[in-house]
Amino acid sequence: MATDQKMNQETELNSLQPLVGILILLVEDEPDIADLLIFILEAAGAEVMALTDAEEALASVESLHPDILVCNMKLPEHDGNWLIEQIRVHSRQFLRQLPAIAVTSYTREVSGYKALNAGFNRFLVKLESPEEIVDEIVHLLSTDF
Repeated sequence: MATDQKMNQETELNSLQPLVGILILLVEDEPDIADLLIFILEAAGAEVMALTDAEEALASVESLHPDILVCNMKLPEHDGNWLIEQIRVHSRQFLRQLPAIAVTSYTREVSGYKALNAGFNRFLVKLESPEEIVDEIVHLLSTDF
């Protein structure tokens, strides 16, 4: 009986925190947006490493081994498309398949096409529904590439 109760509690916790054990590399240069995303992702159980620039993220990705990349499209110096292209082309084999979500405040059609074409797996408009990102991460991590 105690075992069943413990399993039910673990199942309930997993439904409340579906990202437990997941390391997310967040690349976002807008502090308010970064804070909001960190809050949402950590509340869902994720560990978040937040960086503000594409070159720093590229330098860190191989040592961090994140489970997923969440990246703003508009960054200083190099944009998110540059970052994902560098990861897809120049990284070790296992990182070339790193699941990646682009987030932006741009319109969906043009930016979405560019982001997906550059190598992102998903594209989300910022602040449309911030909580949607958790669902997208869960879906993307449960999908085989």
